[in-house]
Amino acid sequence: MATIEKIRNDIAKTKDKIADLQKKQRALEAQLAEEENLEIVRMVKAVKMDNKELTAFLKAYASGLITLPEDMMAEDSGDQEEPAEMEGYEDEA
Repeated sequence: MATIEKIRNDIAKTKDKIADLQKKQRALEAQLAEEENLEIVRMVKAVKMDNKELTAFLKAYASGLITLPEDMMAEDSGDQEEPAEMEGYEDEA
């Protein structure tokens, strides 16, 4: 019977560790999103367009009226990595 209790205790400790790591992951993901947002804001401010100009540019790009040069697209494709999705993962915390 002592072995069963030890296993139950180990399970409880493991669940606690998992919950703590999930909290840490969420905090890191929020921090990453904030840093990405700040980077976007810095890039937009560096362009020095007013709100109307920027809106018109983004709408034209989204609709396909304008495109970026191929060499610019090649530079950007290597900079960003998409995070791997974890299939079947459910947050238990």
